[in-house]
Amino acid sequence: MVSYTDNMNADTKGFLGFIKKKRIHIITWTFFIIYEAIIAGLLSGRFGTLRNYVIHYALNITLFYVHAHYVLTFSLKDAKQVYWRLPLFLITEIGIYFFAIYGIEFLSIKYGGYVSIKKFELSVSYFIGPLYRWTFFTGFATGYYFLINFFKERKKTAKLEQQRLNNIIQIAKSENAFLRAQIQPHFLFNTLDFIYHNAREASPIAAETILSLSEMMRYAVDSNQEGEFILLGDEIDQVENLINLHQLRQNHSLQIRFDYDDEVRALKIIPLVLITLVENIFKHGNLNDMNHPAEIYIDQNDGNLTIETSNLANLKPNASGLNSGMENIRKRLAYSYHNLASFDYYTDDNQYFRAKLVIIKV
Repeated sequence: MVSYTDNMNADTKGFLGFIKKKRIHIITWTFFIIYEAIIAGLLSGRFGTLRNYVIHYALNITLFYVHAHYVLTFSLKDAKQVYWRLPLFLITEIGIYFFAIYGIEFLSIKYGGYVSIKKFELSVSYFIGPLYRWTFFTGFATGYYFLINFFKERKKTAKLEQQRLNNIIQIAKSENAFLRAQIQPHFLFNTLDFIYHNAREASPIAAETILSLSEMMRYAVDSNQEGEFILLGDEIDQVENLINLHQLRQNHSLQIRFDYDDEVRALKIIPLVLITLVENIFKHGNLNDMNHPAEIYIDQNDGNLTIETSNLANLKPNASGLNSGMENIRKRLAYSYHNLASFDYYTDDNQYFRAKLVIIKV
């Protein structure tokens, strides 16, 4: 249960927090009011009552902040509408201010016993003083408005500069991480090369396996750094390494045919498409039947590239692992070639999985 004392303590803390936050404004207004009241009193030979000072300065201080935070803010918000907004807001503001001055003066004389130096009447000369006061306070309020906006813009600029510096730091960190990532694969390749040379005489098959694996891994790493397109010949080399690697593991018993003309090696294609098709053959195909070998066929005709694969399948047509790899190829082709590439795959009635890729004017 919240007690009355707790509420008072909270209110006190809130009030003190407000005072602390606005202390520069409070000190400035205090010195200004004291200075102006003393100078005006000495020059006129007459000092007003405390109540009169409080009422009039409360009105003028309100005018100051309303003009700075509302009138100018909404008038200058849209540059295309300033020409009518600013005059309208200023006329409305000065009208309300004159009405407030008139009301305070009238009520003070009628009910507060206030005796004005000038005769109270609605005339041009009577409103010269309020007009001067309005101009005085709105003039300072205008300067205050542009000053706080200057600090806001400077703060925003400093924040953007800090963000830019943070981005530079992040880029530097990313470049450092990239360089470290490059060092790690090269360390691995150097290690594999060392193992290859040491195993070449003792175990030629193991050495050949290590060499093929090293070249494939190097290709996979380098293909991410060479750009969007690579030579098809480079990918063909890695497919041959992949086939050789699996043949070494299976004592050259796998039934697979790879057919292509040398002229296709000069064509360019996005990386890791052909090798993904071949990996799926090894992963999901039956390559042990001599009467049903897997086939990989690459051809170029009238500038169009055709890649076809077929193999006896071990999986059902809707196998998730197979479909995910094929759909990944389809998405990459659509992104890079749009409607210039077609890719189809299916499993026929004889349990043969077939894939066909055609790229127009490659």
